[in-house]
Amino acid sequence: MMSRSTARGWGRVAGVLAAWVLVVWGADSHAAARMEEPDATLRRFALIVGSSEGGPGRERLRYAGSDALAMSRVLEDLGGVQPTDRVLLLEADRDALLTALARLRTLVEAAATPGVRRELVVYYSGHSDADGLLPRGERVPYEDLRKLMGLVPVEVRIAILDSCGSGALTRFKGGLRRPAFLTDASAQVRGHAYLASSSADEVAQESDVIGASFFTHFLVTGLRGAADTTGDGRVTLHEAYQFAFHETLARTERSQGGPQHAAYDIQLAGSGDLVMTDLRGSAARVRVAEDVQGRLFVRDWGNQLVAELQKPAGRRLSLGLDAGRYHITLERPSQRFEAELLVGSKSDVELRVGDFVPVTLTRTASRGGPVRDVPLVKEPGAAREDLPTVALNLSLVPPVSTSALWGGTGLNHVALGGLAVRSYQLRGVGLAGGVGWVDGTMEGGQVSGIANVTGGEVMGLQLALGGNLAFGGATGGQVAAVLNYSERAFSGLQLSFVGNRADHEMRGLQLVGAVNMVENLMGAQVGIFNLAGTVSGAQVGLINVADNVRGLQLGIINIADDVSVPIGLLSLVRKGRISFEVWTDDISPLSVGVKYGSRTVHVVASLGVSSKAETWRTFKSLGVGVHLPFGEADRYYVDVDLSTGSWQYQTFGKTSNNSTYHLRTSVGWELKRRFALFGGLSVNIYEPPPEDEDREVTWLPQWKIGRGATGSRLWPGLFLGVRI
Repeated sequence: MMSRSTARGWGRVAGVLAAWVLVVWGADSHAAARMEEPDATLRRFALIVGSSEGGPGRERLRYAGSDALAMSRVLEDLGGVQPTDRVLLLEADRDALLTALARLRTLVEAAATPGVRRELVVYYSGHSDADGLLPRGERVPYEDLRKLMGLVPVEVRIAILDSCGSGALTRFKGGLRRPAFLTDASAQVRGHAYLASSSADEVAQESDVIGASFFTHFLVTGLRGAADTTGDGRVTLHEAYQFAFHETLARTERSQGGPQHAAYDIQLAGSGDLVMTDLRGSAARVRVAEDVQGRLFVRDWGNQLVAELQKPAGRRLSLGLDAGRYHITLERPSQRFEAELLVGSKSDVELRVGDFVPVTLTRTASRGGPVRDVPLVKEPGAAREDLPTVALNLSLVPPVSTSALWGGTGLNHVALGGLAVRSYQLRGVGLAGGVGWVDGTMEGGQVSGIANVTGGEVMGLQLALGGNLAFGGATGGQVAAVLNYSERAFSGLQLSFVGNRADHEMRGLQLVGAVNMVENLMGAQVGIFNLAGTVSGAQVGLINVADNVRGLQLGIINIADDVSVPIGLLSLVRKGRISFEVWTDDISPLSVGVKYGSRTVHVVASLGVSSKAETWRTFKSLGVGVHLPFGEADRYYVDVDLSTGSWQYQTFGKTSNNSTYHLRTSVGWELKRRFALFGGLSVNIYEPPPEDEDREVTWLPQWKIGRGATGSRLWPGLFLGVRI
């Protein structure tokens, strides 16, 4: 049984009216704003794949996943790829890769718009050989990859493969190992472009020093602006390839893996230039002044190398970066300078030679020959150089530790601290009574009484009573009593009592007792207050706020620019739908209602009146429904609504212990904008008051389906009305 008080009933009606006013105002404002926006002429789709496993006999790659995330970020930040038009796969197998290509094909077909050119970018970082890609050891032949990309209906197809022997892809149609090509005034905009990080008989190499593969590292640096040789604020495909080719070759010429030559096969036609990134609309940009000269290394606060380039004198240069604090090193022969730079979220910052301070270089002598840069290579049996290992780090406070005996650097497997313990890199377990600190990458687990801090990437678990901070992103879990924070991409679980925050992309679950915050979410947020940018998944809480939600918002108050399924007492959707209805049915001669929500899912609230003995009664109901338009210009529609409610005497009169349930299916015809006729059938269940059988609730035949003196009753109903 279900009872309703008068105050609660009118509170529901007032909430519905308030929602209508706010949603209409927001929708009109948004429509006006859209009229001022220029029409898009390019829509770019992307499939980004990172796969570290190549099957038996092949070494696990350390940076395939982070390379994929770096490419994804630069394409979203500067390359015009919207989060909804991008598919990111980490540790995917063959089936997942093929399924993603099929999904992109469907997405592109549905996005066909006159006058808008569509482009496809496929990026792969992982293992391969001369015959095909090897995600998790399962072969995808290059010929199959070409065919599947050819099925996607776009004007331009771009494949970027950072894997061993990937140059074999360019040989199917005559591609060869070549030097970097020059920008042509008649650059092409239709056709295909296949870029490979190495020739068919070479290994693709990754390095601990830069924390990435050479080719992707320099390609991303170029796309962020270092490759912009013309200074027009745009990086073309030609410029990006030229930069990545020369920088990769220069850094690998003396490596044990041997020189690495990028390769390409480009068959494009048309006019104009194929622009890969545009820095002119970047929210955060660093302008490097003409007087800065030398080798620039740009690192974020977590000591991750973000960009590396040779800056010639007399040339201005812009870099599109994420907002944050950066440490910049400038190297010249026998000279080194450093600078700190704070980049705001909506500002341009100029880096001048006066911002640098000189640093004294420590003179060293090598044993057994000159110092050589020995990178990690992406094939078994090749040489690799890791950091020196200090297996056990015992610390009271960071200056007093066993790692300090080796200069404070090195790789720890076990780090134990009293008040605090600090490791340069940790691959194992760190335990501290106070604070556990890792400058670089942490693989394993950190457990601390107060906080865990990692400057690089976390691959494992952080557990603390206070908070967990991962400035290089994380894959795994963060569990804290107070706060979990990830500055870069996070995959896994964030669990806390007070707050979770991921500044970039979150793939997984945020579970909190108070506030969840994330920039882009692929998964779920569960908390009292959930705040997100783009969501693919669900937000469940008392208050949910997001930009675009491809999935569910479930809460008391839902606010979004666009959402697939909003379910709540008050759902404010700027791109949503609201309508008023007036109808008559077998229960109430006159009923009014409102439907508000997204374009396909809505909340429905209604109020109806009918006679009862010598007085009258009011029926109130609340529910959810779906809206399915069809026909030319969506002039016809089908609505399916499920609601529950009750009635009471008059409007503020005596309440009655009863419940009603309704399943309604209506068909509508929109005669004019904002005016439609509708009618349909309903299935109704009524639980009358115990003291009154109340057969006159409807004039249609009823069937008793419950036990007791009155029981529940079921009947089919009819209704007819208008929508405005």
